[in-house]
Amino acid sequence: MHMGDLPDRSPNQPTELDIDELENDTLYAVLTYSGDFASWNWGFFVPDPATPPIGSSGTIFHVVNNPVTDEWKFEVETRDVISWPLVVAVVKLADVKFLGCNYDELVGKDSLLQIFGTVVIPGKDATHSQLAEFSSRTWFLDAIFALHDCGFLQCDDVWLLERELRRCAFKAMEKYSDNRGWTAYKAERCS
Repeated sequence: MHMGDLPDRSPNQPTELDIDELENDTLYAVLTYSGDFASWNWGFFVPDPATPPIGSSGTIFHVVNNPVTDEWKFEVETRDVISWPLVVAVVKLADVKFLGCNYDELVGKDSLLQIFGTVVIPGKDATHSQLAEFSSRTWFLDAIFALHDCGFLQCDDVWLLERELRRCAFKAMEKYSDNRGWTAYKAERCS
């Protein structure tokens, strides 16, 4: 192989996908603009296959902070991710067809919802330090551990996945800040 034959991508560059819609039976990371060019709100998304184009409807799982009370809570919402103006990066984490369940079962109380419900969120009795360290990113990473432990996905190094997702978001911010929408990637550290 000659130098000219090598792909135009270093091993640390995220794999960008040239797509306008998402895939069925897939778990995605969604990073949304938080008002700061160097940090994002982190969540999970499963597209609803019944609504074309795929990604225009689906279930997002994330935590949100109430700025008045400084309390975090877990939320499940139906969202149009591909048209949501705050989406910076959508990263394909895992194909979940092998689970053999339909969309409603996958996002329901006996599957993803149950797993995400086990991820600890600091409550009113949390220390200042616990609250200061908690974010949508830390919740997301804890959820990756839970998903791995339950066999929903394979992620041998959550910290390397975090670095990869950050690289994706930083790279996507250029397009996002030029009002050109979100960018899709495929995670190399998760399947």
